[in-house]
Amino acid sequence: MTTLLIQLPPEHYDLFAGACEITSAEYTILKNNIVARHQSREEPPMVEILCDMDEAKLLLEAARRLYPEAVPFIEDAMSVAPEV
Repeated sequence: MTTLLIQLPPEHYDLFAGACEITSAEYTILKNNIVARHQSREEPPMVEILCDMDEAKLLLEAARRLYPEAVPFIEDAMSVAPEV
C-alpha cells in the first residue's frame, strides 16, 4: 500500500473540510488523518494529512467538485508517491 502526505495551507484545509458533508468519507479522512499542523518561520504553515492512494483519489474527486483550490496540493502529493 502506498502512503502519501498531502500538505495543504490551513486556509485551504479549513475551507475544503468545511465544504464536505460531515458524514462523508472525505470529511473523515480530512479530520482523522492529520499528522501535523506545521508553523515555522522558514516555511509557510501547512496541514499534513497522511493517507493511502485510494484515500487521496477520494479526496481529489471531492476537491474537484467541492473545493478546486485544493486540487493542485493533492495532485502534487500523488505525483511524488512511490510506485508500488
